[in-house]
Amino acid sequence: MGLKNHGYIPKKRNTNDRTRKSLFVISTEGKNKTERLYFKQLNSKKVQIRFSKGRATDPLGMISELIREMKEIDFQPDMGDKAYCVLDSDFLDIKNEQIAIADKKACSNNINVIVSAPCFEVWYLCHFLYSTKQYRSSDEVIKELEKYIPGYTKSMEGIYERLLPLQVAAVKNAKKLEEYLKTDNKKPHTVGFIPSTEVYKIIGDYQAL
Repeated sequence: MGLKNHGYIPKKRNTNDRTRKSLFVISTEGKNKTERLYFKQLNSKKVQIRFSKGRATDPLGMISELIREMKEIDFQPDMGDKAYCVLDSDFLDIKNEQIAIADKKACSNNINVIVSAPCFEVWYLCHFLYSTKQYRSSDEVIKELEKYIPGYTKSMEGIYERLLPLQVAAVKNAKKLEEYLKTDNKKPHTVGFIPSTEVYKIIGDYQAL
């Protein structure tokens, strides 16, 4: 699908004049620290992590803020730059419509919508086990995670390094969950697609550079 004029428009340039590393621009919900504490650890010799300055908590608002951020910087998708809108599905049915609208706008603006259902901590759990347990709240997910990371809090530092040795298993389990839910006729990017997480896609993009 082509880019719309009111959305993100990449700059024309000589592709041979670029020496900086790839740029991953990430929008997270509001002032949520969990995702930022994790993804900032992807900063490396090959990738620069940049977070959207916005504080929107609704999917469409996050996409709009991300588009503004992309316009302000030298964002070059054909040179390995990526933009991600990282969302939790939570449990409110209104999120289904909100994510669907955000998906449509993201698709035409070089943005990847990354959904975890019901919350980001499902990605952490995937490092330790494969389970199709139907959680009734995000607190239930965190309680389960505390079995493997005692004293876990959303503001805990060092999670990426702690989980890195288990990352291969996490990617495998996240993909397996996704396939299981699709086989069970569940629809991705909806409240009912539980438990699932697409964070593995960001990890895959990072590893592919």
